[in-house]
Amino acid sequence: MEPRMIICNDSREDKQAVLESAYANIPVVAFADTDSPLKYVDVAVPGNNKGIQSIGLLYWLLAREVLRIRGELSRTEEWDVMPDMFFAIDAAEIEKIEAAREQ
Repeated sequence: MEPRMIICNDSREDKQAVLESAYANIPVVAFADTDSPLKYVDVAVPGNNKGIQSIGLLYWLLAREVLRIRGELSRTEEWDVMPDMFFAIDAAEIEKIEAAREQ
């Protein structure tokens, strides 16, 4: 089973996957900062791909737009999924939050 598309956070960090997808004619969508190389990238989505919250927001925007293109979400209605659902949280951070709730 081959992927139909590859989405990467940083084309510099994922250069091996981007290069191999070019050999297999698999389209690549990459979140691109001002210093990101765009060789073998088919679609570059401009944005800050260094910060955790910025990457989470970019994935939230991408997921919302896919739902709108599919017709599952209207452009006039609000999406009830919050962007913070797309943020990566470290296990130590979760323990701190739970400890603060218990106190």
